[in-house]
Amino acid sequence: MSRLPSLAEVDQLGTLLTTRVPERYRDLNGHVNVRGHYDLHMDGAEAAFMQVLGIDEDYLERTGQSSFSVAHHVQFHHEILVDHEVSVHLRLLGRGPKTFHAVTVLANRTTGEIASTLEFVEAYVDLTARRSVEIPDEVAGKVDAILEEHRSLAWTLPPSHRLGTSRPD
Repeated sequence: MSRLPSLAEVDQLGTLLTTRVPERYRDLNGHVNVRGHYDLHMDGAEAAFMQVLGIDEDYLERTGQSSFSVAHHVQFHHEILVDHEVSVHLRLLGRGPKTFHAVTVLANRTTGEIASTLEFVEAYVDLTARRSVEIPDEVAGKVDAILEEHRSLAWTLPPSHRLGTSRPD
């Protein structure tokens, strides 16, 4: 199993968002609950689609295409407390003709630890047909360039169970 990266290593990915954890995520145990982790990951993933891949409202209106989640797997590594400063980062792991595989990393800037990771697979879809279609060159080129950059990093993340961009044979 891979070790967790340091914050300096995660920062090589760029930062999608940085925020302080709000009170509403506190649970009975006094730390941030599952929903809080998940919401923070999803806020980061949404920022990635818009800022990094260019899949925003204008893109959807122009193309009629987007992506749908196929699988998500959250792994919790260290707790977060309310008012801790956290950041979210994206690492692309793979791409198929109609899918891509990535992970968001929730870093606790206050403690210097990786709080959790959310590994996911997205299918690229035509919103009229509501079916997966091949990722167009406009998006595939961005994904492939980032994949090349991310594959050159000297560190990895602990994998979740079997997620990827294609079905097993």
